[in-house]
Amino acid sequence: MIKLARLFLYEGGKNMKEAFFNRSIEEQKDYLVGLHASDLVELYESLETVEKEALFQLLTDEQKADLLAYLEPLDAANVIEELNLQETKDIFYHMEPDDITDILNELEENQQEELLELLDDETKEDIEQLIDYLDDQAGSIMTPDLISVTAEMDVKDAMKKLVLLAPEVESINQLFVVDKHDTFLGVLPLKKLIKAKSPMKVEALYETSLFVYDTDDLEEVTDLIQEEGIYEMPVLNDQNVLLGMITFDDAIDAYEEEIIEDFQKLTMLSEDSQTKPLMSAITRLPWLALLMVLSLPIARLSLSFEATISAYTIIIILQPLILSMVGNAGTQTLTVSLIMLSDKEEKHVIKNNIIEEFLSGLTTGLVLSVIAFVVTNLFIAFNPSLSEDPIIFGLIVSLSVFLSLAFGTFASSIIPVLVNKIGLDPASASGPLITTVIDIATIGIYYGIASFVIGGLLG
Repeated sequence: MIKLARLFLYEGGKNMKEAFFNRSIEEQKDYLVGLHASDLVELYESLETVEKEALFQLLTDEQKADLLAYLEPLDAANVIEELNLQETKDIFYHMEPDDITDILNELEENQQEELLELLDDETKEDIEQLIDYLDDQAGSIMTPDLISVTAEMDVKDAMKKLVLLAPEVESINQLFVVDKHDTFLGVLPLKKLIKAKSPMKVEALYETSLFVYDTDDLEEVTDLIQEEGIYEMPVLNDQNVLLGMITFDDAIDAYEEEIIEDFQKLTMLSEDSQTKPLMSAITRLPWLALLMVLSLPIARLSLSFEATISAYTIIIILQPLILSMVGNAGTQTLTVSLIMLSDKEEKHVIKNNIIEEFLSGLTTGLVLSVIAFVVTNLFIAFNPSLSEDPIIFGLIVSLSVFLSLAFGTFASSIIPVLVNKIGLDPASASGPLITTVIDIATIGIYYGIASFVIGGLLG
């Protein structure tokens, strides 16, 4: 960020883009030398399409590789599609197999095959292995590029191997120790290796370590990595053979993607937020059509109270007041429930959350019902065209708010749990779907109370 700050100040407060492109080509190249990839991405993403192309041409192949590794895979794939095969080959040479795999997964199968032919046999084999993993498996984000040593190796030879391979791997914080059959034994921290003196075997220094299997659930693995603060998690197959590692950075990226995916499911949006307008519309239409159909019971329920509605139009006027309050409260509760399920909380914690949310709904409902009573009275009082009794209709609204909030918070906390219990994704089955259920219940409560009170007191 220091270079960005210097550039910004150098131009007397101009934005980053203007400050960069106001320099000569040589000055731009000089500025880009040694610029951290995250800063390069920040500059790149602030540009228009034509400017991005101009900046990309100024970069070295290694810088291009760093940039593509930091970009979202879809954005990186779009860049690759604009390059010729030789340019792509030169860039891929500087990229890690897992980063290349992320890009290839965004391309058509025929494009994948074409680009795989550009790679050396070892890298190609690594990538073909990674592509075979499902998106929710730990192996999908591991990198096979690491330094492994055998337990029988002398520390002097281990150090030589480290020096030789260090430029080719993502991290050298630790070496991975295996036996002669590549069965994982543990890890050798770099600090220990540096302090060790030959003659001494690796088996005298290595430490046992947590590990995961390549087919383990990715969400559980990222949670474990964060909880334990592991920067390089060993990944094994079912024979305990070392396949690769998952870095902390890659785990965080996967965790963020999972959160985004859950929010997209919550709102029933496509997982691809950058889809073209037509494809985006096609993706959303089935869900919106389903929600429209689910709204029909509300219309049918309203029809059952036609006599009450026709006689007192104020009931329709005040309806949004109740629906908005209950809907917002339900969404808040739903978010808390989904977070707990995502964090794999214990059963008793989730059970306590349901009780607490219900009690919270009762408390909130009590307070808001009083406020709703006052608001309804003021609304009728300040609208001369309304002749209805403010006390009676204030009671109708306040009682409806209280009961609807109690039901809404309870439903929003327990439905995701029930959906999760039967093996479905609670995020996918929630959101607008639960809102529709709550709306139906709220309308039923509101119109039911209105009909009962009006029939008893005004009938």
